[in-house]
Amino acid sequence: MWDFAGRDTAIDLGSSTVRMHVRDRGVVCREPSLLARCRRTGRILALGGPAREMAGRNPDVTLVRPIREGAPTETDEAEYLMRHLVRRHHHRRYTARPRLVVTVPSGMSSVHYRALQFSAYQAGARRLTLVPTPIAAAIGMGLTSSARPEITVVADIGADLTDVGVIAFGGLVTSHTAQIGGSALDRAIVALVRREQNTAISLSAAEAAKREVGAVPPLGRRQVRQTVAHGRDLATGMPREIVLTTVDIGRAIAGPVTEIVEAVRTGLAGCTPEISGDLLSVGVTLTGGSARLPGLERLIRERTGLAARIGDDTGDAAVLGAGEVLRSAHSPEPSARESSPRPHLVTSIPEFEY
Repeated sequence: MWDFAGRDTAIDLGSSTVRMHVRDRGVVCREPSLLARCRRTGRILALGGPAREMAGRNPDVTLVRPIREGAPTETDEAEYLMRHLVRRHHHRRYTARPRLVVTVPSGMSSVHYRALQFSAYQAGARRLTLVPTPIAAAIGMGLTSSARPEITVVADIGADLTDVGVIAFGGLVTSHTAQIGGSALDRAIVALVRREQNTAISLSAAEAAKREVGAVPPLGRRQVRQTVAHGRDLATGMPREIVLTTVDIGRAIAGPVTEIVEAVRTGLAGCTPEISGDLLSVGVTLTGGSARLPGLERLIRERTGLAARIGDDTGDAAVLGAGEVLRSAHSPEPSARESSPRPHLVTSIPEFEY
């Protein structure tokens, strides 16, 4: 009966991309966390990719980012985003009320916690489960199986946040959340191009250049590549093409990359001496959309002294792990009298619960 109301659904609310996983269907959605809103009427015109296409092309359209730092900052818009995705991927049932699992930063504040709870229940969740991103990513990458070490270190590097968690015996021992991520790298590239070439480029152009030729200095034997970005000349106001090389991108992102590495070091510093000794053999697993920046794992290895590797399915790891939480936890169905039952916060991996 409850399957008719909606299959178990997991959502990874990223500041850049929102991902959705539906039980027995896999990952069904990877949409930009964007809404296009009409300035004159306030109506939502588009969501995701179509909204990004409208940005900067229609003067009557403003771009709204309802998710900042892994939590809703625009409650009504975040509710619209989740409700629209839930209905679309449950065959547009307006009565869809699935059990919902949402990934959250390990250091989320109580204000953001209440905002997310309100938005999720308004979007149609009949039961809400919150799982910290490091735990979800560890489950999604298969780092919590019995064949794996009992201690796991996960560093999730997203668009706005770097979330570092140390998991021992199925529980989150220590964690650290820093407000630094891939979007800071994009802003640094925009600032360098504006300062050195007197040209304004968009954040999307900076992100494309970072993905194409970006690398963490020093390059070593890595080949220097180049790409062409389009922008506006600040002196004449005319369109202009500029060439960005790997060296240019490396100089621009050196500062934010150092902050990301320091966030990883801070997350590891909270471990007890008993656990710290085991970290040398375990190392750090990188996940998140910004983890694949070439040379990042080498720099973390040099600064922390621990082996660093890039996990499998870095972008989808958290939402895949969140999709496994309800199946493993066997959480009971809410009472019919409870319109908004109390959300369940997962603090340990379900198979390790005693």
